[in-house]
Amino acid sequence: MNDKIELNKAAASRLIEAFNTDNWGAVREVTVSNYVLHHPLGGTISAGPEALITEWKGFKASLPDSWHPIPIMITEGDYLAVNLPTYGQFDGVPHKGVKPTGKWLEYGMVNIVRLEDGKIAESWFGMDPVAEMQQMGMVPTFPSRKLKRNEKANIKLFQKTINVNNIKFDNLTAFGDVVVALSPPQYEEDTTTRKTEIYHVKNGSLALVYSHEHTVNPPYNGNPSNDTELSRTKVKRFFEEVLIGHDLNVLEDIASSNILIHPTAMPCEASYHGINGVGTWLNEQWKAFPDLTITESFMIAQNDIVVARWTARGTSKGKFLMLKPSGKVVEYTGISMYRIENGKIVEIWETRNTYAIMRHINPKIGSGAHKH
Repeated sequence: MNDKIELNKAAASRLIEAFNTDNWGAVREVTVSNYVLHHPLGGTISAGPEALITEWKGFKASLPDSWHPIPIMITEGDYLAVNLPTYGQFDGVPHKGVKPTGKWLEYGMVNIVRLEDGKIAESWFGMDPVAEMQQMGMVPTFPSRKLKRNEKANIKLFQKTINVNNIKFDNLTAFGDVVVALSPPQYEEDTTTRKTEIYHVKNGSLALVYSHEHTVNPPYNGNPSNDTELSRTKVKRFFEEVLIGHDLNVLEDIASSNILIHPTAMPCEASYHGINGVGTWLNEQWKAFPDLTITESFMIAQNDIVVARWTARGTSKGKFLMLKPSGKVVEYTGISMYRIENGKIVEIWETRNTYAIMRHINPKIGSGAHKH
């Protein structure tokens, strides 16, 4: 590992630790004087480190105990990317006019930074602002996936026959005859690993069909036995043939049968499983925007981890969440993280600017004129 990479990792780690400890002086020390922040709500802010400090100070005033662990960090050249969950209690001062609820918040981010001579020059925050707004009580929540009767029964079977030691899970869910268990809780500060186990239910018993564990403290830098360029090639195919070409048949070649989708980039979130799950996830988007495509992307990769910053565009032709189609062209950005295993994509952590999508469909949203 060369000195430049270690210097860049140290700067990024120190920046995140500065948020965790309210050390605003450290923010100034690890960023350049003309630092630029790209924020999904604030846009591009060229105001030096003070812009970031102002943003973070306001957030920490509302969630005084909020903090970011760093489960995954990769570097390539002058760029670095992290999976960055946010945890905290909304019990401080009002946030953007909303009174504190006292409730626990947790949502994910995938961020990219560009460094110059060991200092952070530019940051792209990848997050879904709506996830934060919903948990703060600023906007209504969307209906979540409800487990079917057999899925609930499969989780009970898991608890009775597999989890005999009453292990605490960050997420335990089911998709038909598949049970997905992710542990330990990532919000606990002494957590050092993340483990994924997938079980198949057959004839009233569970069989382990997939298991993977990696460190999260220190951050996972990828599996060095994986070829970086091969990983990048798989994700490029996903972009070119699936996201742009809308060819779901390609998934058999590039996606694992046990792929997991984490739509708001939380480490242990799991909203879709398997190739059929990926198809469901994408078809939901294509139904709302039939011509949805990626207009530009930028990727960095290290070993089995690939991170892509992208811009998407499509025409609103179907219902999106609770919004009726407008016929308008919608453009939005996002950052996604991919993990490759045995030459196939096995996990996707996705962040998209859902708020921008909603604003494009109905400009009255967020203007004060729109009533939920």
